[in-house]
Amino acid sequence: MRTERGPGAPNFGGDDVKWLRIRRSSPSPDSEAGSVAVEFIILFPLFLLIVVGIVEFGHLWYVDHVITNASREGARAGVVYPNTTAQGIVAAKAAVTSYLNPNGTNIIPGVTVTTSATAVVNNGNYLQVQIKASNVALVLGQVVPAFQTMTLQATTTMRMEFQP
Repeated sequence: MRTERGPGAPNFGGDDVKWLRIRRSSPSPDSEAGSVAVEFIILFPLFLLIVVGIVEFGHLWYVDHVITNASREGARAGVVYPNTTAQGIVAAKAAVTSYLNPNGTNIIPGVTVTTSATAVVNNGNYLQVQIKASNVALVLGQVVPAFQTMTLQATTTMRMEFQP
C-alpha cells in the first residue's frame, strides 16, 4: 500500500530517491590504493639509514671506550710494577693484550688493534701507551669508502714511579 506524501515529506526508500546523493569531498578509495606503498618505499630507506647510523655510532663509541681503557690499563701496569723502562714496556703491552683478550676471546671482534709503548724522557721518566684500532666500521665501511680507512686512537702517558 502506497501512501501519498505531501511536499517536504521525507522519502526513506524506493526508486524515487535519485535527488538524494551524498557527495564525497575526497576521491574514491580506489584512487588512493597505492599511496601507502609509495610512502613506505620513500620513507623506509631513510628510516633504515637512521637506524644503521645509530648502531654504527654506538659501535664506534664502544671501540673508542675499550681502547682508551686498554691504554690506561697498559700505562698503569707499565709504570707501577717494573724496575726498568724495558720491563715497563713489556708489562704495558702484556696488560693491553690481557685487557683486550680476556679468556682468549677478543672483546672487539673484527677490529685490528696495534699497540705501542715507548719511554718518554721529559722532566722525568714517562711511559706512553698508544693503541690504534682500524677496520672499526660495521656496516658503513662496506658501503661508504670513507669509513673503510677510519682509525681510532687512544694515547695515555703516565710518569714512571721508579727513577732509573
